[in-house]
Amino acid sequence: MQIEQYRHLVDRGGLIARLCLPDEKVQHLIDTRQLQSLRVAGEERFDSLDIDLLIDTYKTTASRRAQ
Repeated sequence: MQIEQYRHLVDRGGLIARLCLPDEKVQHLIDTRQLQSLRVAGEERFDSLDIDLLIDTYKTTASRRAQ
């Protein structure tokens, strides 16, 4: 059975929790354009699809290093 994932917006607190990283590391990901924040009604949000792609990129890099 396939579970559908829905695209949604995440606030900074949700991003920090999802990546299990401190705010300083999250800010580094934004500053180095590994993640893009957007403003919705003046509030900072992150696209869940971008977060998934970032995780997949790190997983791919890790598997290449292991070989």
